[in-house]
Amino acid sequence: MKDPGDLMKMKPVSVVVVLSLLLCSALSAPLKGKEDSQQTMFFGEDFHLRLPSLAAEVLFRPSNAPAGAEVVMMQGRSVVNKRAKLNSQLSHLILENVGEGDEGMYTVKNNEQPEEVRRITLIVRDCSNEQNIKYGENYHIQLAGVEAPITLEYRPSAVEANLTSRPGLVLMSQGELSRDGYQGRLSVNERRVTLNAVTGADEGSYTVRDTNMKVMRKVCLNVKDHQNFVKVPYAGTLKINLILNASMVRLFYTPDYDLQTRQILNGGQLTVPADLDLEGRISLDPSVVILDQVKASDAGQFRVTDILGFPVSNVYLEVEAYKLPSLYVAIIALVGFLVFLLLVCLLSCLVKQRKRAAKARAIEKIAQNAGKEDEGDAFRQVVKNITQFEESIAQSIDITEKSQSTEVDIKGLEVSSKEVAGGNLETSDSGVEFNTTGLPLDTDTDVPRPDSRIRG
Repeated sequence: MKDPGDLMKMKPVSVVVVLSLLLCSALSAPLKGKEDSQQTMFFGEDFHLRLPSLAAEVLFRPSNAPAGAEVVMMQGRSVVNKRAKLNSQLSHLILENVGEGDEGMYTVKNNEQPEEVRRITLIVRDCSNEQNIKYGENYHIQLAGVEAPITLEYRPSAVEANLTSRPGLVLMSQGELSRDGYQGRLSVNERRVTLNAVTGADEGSYTVRDTNMKVMRKVCLNVKDHQNFVKVPYAGTLKINLILNASMVRLFYTPDYDLQTRQILNGGQLTVPADLDLEGRISLDPSVVILDQVKASDAGQFRVTDILGFPVSNVYLEVEAYKLPSLYVAIIALVGFLVFLLLVCLLSCLVKQRKRAAKARAIEKIAQNAGKEDEGDAFRQVVKNITQFEESIAQSIDITEKSQSTEVDIKGLEVSSKEVAGGNLETSDSGVEFNTTGLPLDTDTDVPRPDSRIRG
C-alpha cells in the first residue's frame, strides 16, 4: 500500500482509481460474525441444519423458553440430544418429523473460528394439508388408522400462522365434547369428525390425537366465500341468498356506475340510501333479498358478510339488454313479411308496365316507318287485288246471264285511295255492292269471296 503522502502527489484521476480499488477490496472480503435467518417448515417435515465443520457447537432455545435458557444439541463432535441426528458426510444436523416443540432459535458456533456465529429461527406450521370449504358447508376430518377415543384441538388462523407453540383449544376430549358453542355442530364416528356449517371463525388448524395423546393428524381449514355471477333479463327479478338468517348478516352494494360501496342491509333491517334507485323494488325474506324490476343501472356487486365481518358470498349482477315480448316480435315479423310481398308485387307491376310501354313505342315506330316507306307498294298491291276481283265478278255475271237471262250492267267501279290507305275497300254498281274492311297489304292471295254481299 502506498504512503498517503504519495497519493497526494498523484493526479486526481489516479487518486480516484486507487480509492475505488481499495473500497472494492474491502467490500469483497468475507464478513465474519453473527448471521441471522428464519426458516418455516410444516409439521412432520425434516429440518436440516448445515454445520461449518464437525467441530461446531449447536445450541437450541425453544420459543416459549425465557432468554438464556438454551439446550445443547451438539458439542465436541458428538450429538448430545436425542431429537437430533448427525450426517457426517453432508455435515448436517437433522431433526426428523419436526413439531411444535422444535420451534425456536438454533445457534451454530464454529469452534475453529469463534467469530463465526449463525442463528436460525425455526417456525413450524401446523399443517401442509389445507382444505378449502365454502361458507356454510360441512368440514370432514378422516380418522382412518387413528385409535379411538380421540382428542381434537383447534388453533385459529392467526395462532396457527404465528404462534404454533401456543397450546390449542381442546374441542373434544376422549371422544366427548368439551367446549361450549359446538353443540349440534361437531360430531364424531369411527370414520371421521364432522363440523357442520363452517364459518370464517372456524378457519385454522385441527390436531387429532389418539387415545395415547399421540398426534395423528394435523389439517387446516380455509373457509371461502361463495362466488356467484348472475345474468338477469331487463325488468327481471334478482334473488340474493344470504346463506344465514338476515339478522346475522350485512349486505353491501357497489354499483358499476360509480364503484362506491353502500350498506343496504344490517341485522335484518333494510337501510337503502336515498341516492340508490332501489326504493320500492327491494324486499327481504328471512334469508333472501329480492330485487324486482331490474334495470341496467342495477349492475354491480352485492357482498354478504356475517356479523363478525367474515365474507359469506359475493353476487356479481349483469343485466341483459331490453327485449320485446315474443308476441310483439311475431307481429312485427308478419307485418314486415307482408310489406315485403307488397313491394315485390309493386316492383313486378312496374317491370311489366315498362315492358308494355317499350313494346308500344316499338310498334308505333314501326307503324310510322311503314307509312313512309311502303305506301306505294301497298297501293299497288291493293289495285292488283281489285283487278282480280273485277275479273271474278265479270265471270260470275256472264254465267248468270246465260242461265237466267238476266242483264247486269256494271255502271262503274270507284276506288278511293283514302279508303285504301285506311284499310277499307268498297266496290258498287246498281246491282252489286261489295264492302271489304282491313284487306292485308302484304299478299295477293287473300281475296274476298264475290258472294260475301249481293244486292239485286
